[in-house]
Amino acid sequence: MSDIRGTTPLEPMSIQDLKALAEGRQWDLDQHLEGLNSLTPVRGKVQATHRGNRLEVEGVGDTIVTLCCDRCLQHFNHPLHFQSRELLWLDRAGSQQEPETVLSDPGNLVVDLDQDLLEDTLDPRGSFDPGQWAFEQLSLQLPLVNRCGTDCPGPSTWGSDSSDGDPRWAALAALTRTGDSMGAEDPSSFHRQP
Repeated sequence: MSDIRGTTPLEPMSIQDLKALAEGRQWDLDQHLEGLNSLTPVRGKVQATHRGNRLEVEGVGDTIVTLCCDRCLQHFNHPLHFQSRELLWLDRAGSQQEPETVLSDPGNLVVDLDQDLLEDTLDPRGSFDPGQWAFEQLSLQLPLVNRCGTDCPGPSTWGSDSSDGDPRWAALAALTRTGDSMGAEDPSSFHRQP
């Protein structure tokens, strides 16, 4: 990300106000973000630049979150980092205009671009929230499977012995023993006799 002139506090900004700024707007990140329980404040920068019919957003950020290991259930700290660049399509909600029509309009200050690069849509009468954008970027960095490390001890017991096993399986074990004593070979033994 290039070095951008001045920075402002992390607050949403009207897309129309962004349009008036030729060099865009940069926000400093140095705070906890709503919805992301992090140990440290999110630190980094977000830059948004109005480009006619799209909003170019780029940013970097770091924080540390506490996760629960899926194997041993112990809590561990996990660093999160994002470095992203995204083009947001500016289009009124429900607009029926084809993207090719908007892209070819000389009044939109459009440059050639691949429509597949436009990943999301914003209403041009709305606003851009850099905090929400940073939250989404960090959320995408959360692991699908939480493992505390390669030396994870795993569950406290690995065996299938019912005496050492998980007590929640006791009811199933009792049903299995009952089924064996009822003569499970004969399916008719499972039906109630009046």
